[in-house]
Amino acid sequence: MNTTLDINRLGLLLKRYFIENKQRELTFWGITIVVFMLMRQKVSAEMFLYISGFIFAARAFKVFNYTPGGMHYLLIPATHTEKLIINILLSTFYFFVMILVTYVIGTTIGTYLGNLIFGTYNSVNYELLNGSISIPWKDLTVHSTGLIDIFFLFALIQSIFMLGSVYFNRNAIGKTFLALNGIGFIIGIMEMFIIKFSFGSYHFDGNTVYLTIFSNENFFSGYLTAAKIFKILLIPFLWVISYYRLTEKQV
Repeated sequence: MNTTLDINRLGLLLKRYFIENKQRELTFWGITIVVFMLMRQKVSAEMFLYISGFIFAARAFKVFNYTPGGMHYLLIPATHTEKLIINILLSTFYFFVMILVTYVIGTTIGTYLGNLIFGTYNSVNYELLNGSISIPWKDLTVHSTGLIDIFFLFALIQSIFMLGSVYFNRNAIGKTFLALNGIGFIIGIMEMFIIKFSFGSYHFDGNTVYLTIFSNENFFSGYLTAAKIFKILLIPFLWVISYYRLTEKQV
């Protein structure tokens, strides 16, 4: 018997999830279609994707909130690797694909229904699937021109909150946000000192910080590329941490 990874056990775990959550899944995706019927703009659809996504990811290991439930989950005849893979598939790939499917359905119905009610002749425009995006998040800013970039940003957010789900036994969303703010503050301080000693200088004038940076465009172009690669590599790194945290759980 394969004690690490078995396709049949993965299939059984997926089947178990959909059997236990069939009604909730149908209800949620039905509501999502209605939401996209009313909220078809690109920015609004993206925000719905990220917010609903991290809530879903933060509930990936909610069974550990309740000791008997956590014990039952650990006793399921499947390896930690298989349980983690299933949660990655569900919270990242399955959720993203379903959002796109419901977005297309909701946008199509909403557009034709609006034309019928208001007598307009608007064409169906799937803004989420094309065009450029700009996510104004301090530590997750991405400027892109395609759906792949949206997916990688989404996958990064999901990996962060899934780690929070397995790391924190209760209130995973709030505790993960607090942890992100703390880490972001520390990184911001470190970044300020690195920039000061590497490129320029700054001085305090009351509460204002003046920063002078001398550089060329090629350097910052390379920096942005490196930052993008780092964010992509961070996704599997967080999955690995989630795995080791999951193995620490005891019956």
